Amino acid sequence: MQPKAELLSLQQIRCFCAAVELGSFTAAAAALRVTQPAVADQVRKLERALGADLFIRAGRGVVLTEAGRAFADHATRTLRAVEDAADSVDELSALRGGTVAMGLFGGPSAWNIDELAAAFLRRHPEVSMRLVGRNSSTIADHVRRGELEAGLVLLPIDDDKLDVRPIVRDEILYVSANPDRTRRPATIERLADTPLIFYDAESADRDPIRRQLTERAQARGVHLQPKVEVELKDIALRLVAAGVGDTYLPSAYTHAPYYPADLSTAPFTPALYDTFAIITRPGSRLSPGVRELLTDVEAHMRAVAARLDRAR
Repeated sequence: MQPKAELLSLQQIRCFCAAVELGSFTAAAAALRVTQPAVADQVRKLERALGADLFIRAGRGVVLTEAGRAFADHATRTLRAVEDAADSVDELSALRGGTVAMGLFGGPSAWNIDELAAAFLRRHPEVSMRLVGRNSSTIADHVRRGELEAGLVLLPIDDDKLDVRPIVRDEILYVSANPDRTRRPATIERLADTPLIFYDAESADRDPIRRQLTERAQARGVHLQPKVEVELKDIALRLVAAGVGDTYLPSAYTHAPYYPADLSTAPFTPALYDTFAIITRPGSRLSPGVRELLTDVEAHMRAVAARLDRAR
């Protein structure tokens, strides 16, 4: 026996939903720009396929039967999903203007985000791009408030009112100008006894790496007190090279042009990681440009992560 769903057509569901919304076949026909008999015929075919009357004809209007009410909610959601899917393809194909904007974790140069942006703009030369690069906690706030549609951030963040999808991770290393300090893995207790240089000064303890270090220190009953706080990684690394103190750094940045050649590194024990994630608002419908850009971002980050793994 052929399943009932295979006997239904999108036009039947569209006519049914229009009649439900507008209360008559005549009004539905006008909205759909077809004749009233055409709407009535589509509804009759739908009723035959389902084996139940969906409407009671009441004068010039229609009223849903019990079966009609049961079918209406599902039909409306189905029609909306199909139309959204069709619209998304149309919009994506018509990506010929406007600005594509998303949030980006601070200091993305080590991940070659410029290559990602250039490739996207070559495909869409009439589109402008806005990449808002701040600390991940700030980007999360912008997405949560609807000021940005999406962001690429580092975890952990406050995920209230956010969908979080992790994609790749990068190991965090202990960095020193003194090779004796990197002969063995770094512990949180050793950090507590070492002059430290922290970056992302504005975000302070909201910075994802510093949050991880603080949580680890609290669990061991020690306190991390920086000797110097700066905003930028390159300044922190110069101070480390000058012997002012030691710092921490995701391994990707050891390949950055500004990384001093005479520094040495060691892993943490237990290992510590930067985890990159895409964040959006739950249930939000992203614009076509942002949807395509996020697809590119995920593929790009995975490719760079694989390349960094091979280089280690």
